[in-house]
Amino acid sequence: MVYAAAPEKAPVEIKVRVSEKGFLDEKGKLYSAKRVLTVPKDAVVTITFLFGEDLTSLAVGDTHQIAVKSEDGWKQETGSIWIMNRESSLTFRAGENGRTQYRAYCILDCIGMEHLTNLIIQVAAT
Repeated sequence: MVYAAAPEKAPVEIKVRVSEKGFLDEKGKLYSAKRVLTVPKDAVVTITFLFGEDLTSLAVGDTHQIAVKSEDGWKQETGSIWIMNRESSLTFRAGENGRTQYRAYCILDCIGMEHLTNLIIQVAAT
């Protein structure tokens, strides 16, 4: 009997805007504890964090750098995003090593930091 390998899941690309208000989807809707970002288990996920500040004098000097961390301590960080470098991505396999949830947060002292602590990335059950 021949067993076929499980089909590879299609890669998932997600864009998340970062602003002093928090993490927002592409339509400008805020993510929250009740509105989490869900990703399919076993898919290779690329999240591109976009500098989403309005061009005010404060935003010109504001910089963000996002870390994504899992419950078991795995962590990955983006490069800095700011007015001159408006996006940075990171890629990981959702659910690898049994991980079910990740949290994204800004690791720099920035404007709106209190709102950039709680992007929950939930791995969907298959």
